[in-house]
Amino acid sequence: MPFVWPTSEQIVYRVMRLRRLIAVAVAVPVLVMLGIALLDPAVLSPERATIASMAVALLVVGHVVLFPNVTLETISLSLSVTGLVVAMPVIKIVAGWAPAAHQSAALVILVTLAVAAMGLLMAVLQIVLNALAYAGPMVRLRLKTRLDLPCSTMVARRQCALQPQTRRGRVLTGVEDDNGFFDVAVASHHVDDPENPEQPLIVKVDAKVLSATEDRHDVMIVLPNGSVTVTSQTFAPSHTGCTVQVTDMPGDFTAGMHALFWLTDQQADNLTEMSDVILGNETRANGLAHGVSLLAVAGAILSPRQPMASRAK
Repeated sequence: MPFVWPTSEQIVYRVMRLRRLIAVAVAVPVLVMLGIALLDPAVLSPERATIASMAVALLVVGHVVLFPNVTLETISLSLSVTGLVVAMPVIKIVAGWAPAAHQSAALVILVTLAVAAMGLLMAVLQIVLNALAYAGPMVRLRLKTRLDLPCSTMVARRQCALQPQTRRGRVLTGVEDDNGFFDVAVASHHVDDPENPEQPLIVKVDAKVLSATEDRHDVMIVLPNGSVTVTSQTFAPSHTGCTVQVTDMPGDFTAGMHALFWLTDQQADNLTEMSDVILGNETRANGLAHGVSLLAVAGAILSPRQPMASRAK
């Protein structure tokens, strides 16, 4: 899915939904820079540390708003920018070694090289963080979230509960077999199909309804790698409509994946996607947004490709 500028509602939603990611990505550089200013003001003065902290915070929020589905890149950007700010005093000292007439030019060259090094560091950090996130043993933890909807429990259950032979947004299910299993296809709009980059990646799993009542719906999902995830949904009437509570027990999550899931508030994002379908609102969920990253945009600018027709000639 190509890059799309966010609407005002999407901007507000992304800042709210990704508030944990923003807090973590801002806290680390702010603590580092203010710590340096406290320990050695000669290296980084408190005034400059404060201004740099505000700049990093704005940069992180802007990155989250424009690129909501690249969590590790946001963290990598935060860390690499921190390194650049901390290195600036050293860069000024090195530039001072040049003759007085060339110090300004030396400073510009060194800053340009530092920015390029920051981009390289950002890419390396993203690779390292990605490896750490998916490495390690599986950790079984319950994931819970809830959402209040201005509709009846019957409407909420019909839209949210995973059942055979239904289509709900980007989820399509097949016919139930003799063992109670049915196919589930989920279109991932922010991930392209490697074989057909213009089409979204379709993830296919098997599912089976374990229990279905008026106020509860339990489903077992078998992933392609053989791991099993159990999802339980409860529907309770409220003063404003109904309350939907979802409890998941993933069968293939590492500790790092749990951390990413928590940082992006992914479970609540899934419920928001469903609620927007029920209420007919404009889509806000990050799961429906593009998956373009800042590094991808930078790569396209620095190394543009010719159109397909031109390359064919």
